[in-house]
Amino acid sequence: MVVRVSGVRQPSVWANVVSEDAPALRRWLLGLGFTEDLLIPGERDGSIHHCQLDWPEGGRVLLSSTDERPTPCRPGTGWLHVVTADPDAVLARAQAAGATVVHSLVDQVDYPSRDFTVADPDGNYWTFATFAG
Repeated sequence: MVVRVSGVRQPSVWANVVSEDAPALRRWLLGLGFTEDLLIPGERDGSIHHCQLDWPEGGRVLLSSTDERPTPCRPGTGWLHVVTADPDAVLARAQAAGATVVHSLVDQVDYPSRDFTVADPDGNYWTFATFAG
């Protein structure tokens, strides 16, 4: 098997997400605007051993199928914060991908952010926000 990577280095914290249906979650994340840097198929047909998905504005998410390696992580138990300059556009893509909106798009009053939260197919929460800290 030939493994190809984009060569783009992401110098930040990388979140790990495991999924009962990693290919479906991969497609969902690509639909929201992530781009694929690396995909290593799993041992079982239709599983993912390791996938690296980059957010165009910086950062990376690592994804794998639950049965690919021992992990204490369980699908549907994560909450990730993704910084974006255009949450309205991301929300439109999320809705087109069938995302469940957990918190509607809002301009926060306690801190400078425009954000929303959606649930992925496994039940993890993803907040897309202009707030970068």
